[in-house]
Amino acid sequence: MKPIDPCPRAVIFDMDGTLADTFALVVAAWNAALSAHAGREYAAAEVIARFGVPDPAMIRREVPEHLAEEAVELYHRHYEAQHSPLARAFEGISDMLAAIRSRGLPMGVMTGKGRRAARITLAALGWENTFAAVVTGEDVTRQKPDPEGLLIVCERLGVRPSDCVFVGDSPADIGAGKNASMKTIVAGWHPVYLEQLRAMGFDYWGETPGTS
Repeated sequence: MKPIDPCPRAVIFDMDGTLADTFALVVAAWNAALSAHAGREYAAAEVIARFGVPDPAMIRREVPEHLAEEAVELYHRHYEAQHSPLARAFEGISDMLAAIRSRGLPMGVMTGKGRRAARITLAALGWENTFAAVVTGEDVTRQKPDPEGLLIVCERLGVRPSDCVFVGDSPADIGAGKNASMKTIVAGWHPVYLEQLRAMGFDYWGETPGTS
């Protein structure tokens, strides 16, 4: 990836598919919560197609109201119990975060997932103290590609949006970054949305995690 010019004053990341390879975990937790109700297993593509709102909201759309909280609890219990075998940081991410921190740049996260699952992932990967601001899909009224969440992160970091870069793996991520007037970096190390992303007006494309 070519050097970012001008050098940003802060770096904001999406979580799932950008920092952490969690899609298999999300699909497994979804099926643990919903397969009995649906009478079948959901394919990964079916679960991914439902992304765009926090995981509790995804679940509540699928089940009768009186079963919703039980299903949400089952999802989170499975998500936490299976995090170690099914999810990991992408190779090179830990070194990249350490390099950014060594340069004195504040880092934030804006993820569409819910608060509880986000906390589980941050704790499981040892990132509780890595990011100065974490905003989830349950902390906003409008989901990506709306810029609301990114603007909240900027406010908490004390930087202007135009001085930030946003790294994400989905069209909604890149759209949110553009709508927030940030430089955008495609996390090209995650394959799910690559074809759609190539058609978008991103600023930088990262093949592997790193700094320049």
